[in-house]
Amino acid sequence: MNNLPDDAAMMTNLCHGDSASFVLLYEQHAGELYRYIYLFIRSKEDAEDILQNVFTRIWMKRETLGEVRSMRSFLFRVTRNQVLNYFRSAKVKLRVQKMMAEEDAPGNADAGELLQYKQYYELAKDAIKKLPKRRQEVFRLSHEGGLNTHEIADQLHISSSAVKQHLYAASDFIRDYLQKHGDITASLLVFLTLFENYR
Repeated sequence: MNNLPDDAAMMTNLCHGDSASFVLLYEQHAGELYRYIYLFIRSKEDAEDILQNVFTRIWMKRETLGEVRSMRSFLFRVTRNQVLNYFRSAKVKLRVQKMMAEEDAPGNADAGELLQYKQYYELAKDAIKKLPKRRQEVFRLSHEGGLNTHEIADQLHISSSAVKQHLYAASDFIRDYLQKHGDITASLLVFLTLFENYR
């Protein structure tokens, strides 16, 4: 006879801070969630850290679990968000930017991964060329010139709000272009984070 609590009972118990239900939740779902994370991260250490963050977040939010209809769907939603947060992290962005630098030696990264980033970089350059002239100019001053919103506005004699609108539109266009023309991989998700500063 199966005496394990169903999802509804487990969530109710968790809402009341029942640590035994939390341990059971971990034992039932940790393996599947870890495999899902590792599909994207490909780093045992980082995948384990993300898994720990998932369950830490669930425990911290346990009082709200009574509103959850499907525990499994909820777990994967939290996990997906943690994976995306990892890709948005400064550590990952710095790694990609270093790989894209011309002086970066190919030996610093897996050859296949480096080739993917180079391909995405070429796609991004194609997308930038398709932007309207003024939007392209604004984007390049920000992305390549390192100027902030006010500096770009002063240089082009336009308002700061106009600069922001150009950057938002350019960012959205480039991201959409990359997603339409590039294979959806973890490497693409990482590369897309380079264009999130403008969102």
